[in-house]
Amino acid sequence: MIKLKDILREGKVLSVFDFDDTIAKSDAWIYVTKQGRTIKKLDPAQFAVYKPKPGEDFNFKDFDRKIRNPRLIKRNADLLRKQLDKARRASKGSRRVTILTARRLGQPVTSFLKTMGIDAYVVPLGSADPQKKADWIESQIKKGYDTVYFMDDSPKNIKAVDKMLALYPSVQSITKLIK
Repeated sequence: MIKLKDILREGKVLSVFDFDDTIAKSDAWIYVTKQGRTIKKLDPAQFAVYKPKPGEDFNFKDFDRKIRNPRLIKRNADLLRKQLDKARRASKGSRRVTILTARRLGQPVTSFLKTMGIDAYVVPLGSADPQKKADWIESQIKKGYDTVYFMDDSPKNIKAVDKMLALYPSVQSITKLIK
């Protein structure tokens, strides 16, 4: 029997997963450019901790095409599947699971996940700025989500989200840095 106190305690839960190097690895590079010339290339893990030097820019062209040689990170993909299953079984609107990616296009991520039997909502931000992920999550908190789970491989993204979450002490949250 469902009790009123159990319903009142349940709030709105938001589970947010990064894609690249969190849910899957792929053969995609971030090209570091200076004065229009490529000076080095970084994989997503290297980019996550890279500190650009003055005059350096980034080119993310590999992330705007079909995902090359994708490999699921099993442990994290299993957690994503578990959260999606909980969301399907929960009352409508009480749980949301999102892939929040810096990629400009969500379709390659959605297509790959579907080939793995995962039907997830993908939000492409089109920016590697950590504040964009924090801003998107904050917009969901303002829509009433009071519990937030966030998983990402970038310390910069975790730091930005943690800083934003500190502004909302009534929101329960767990952020997890994937290594």
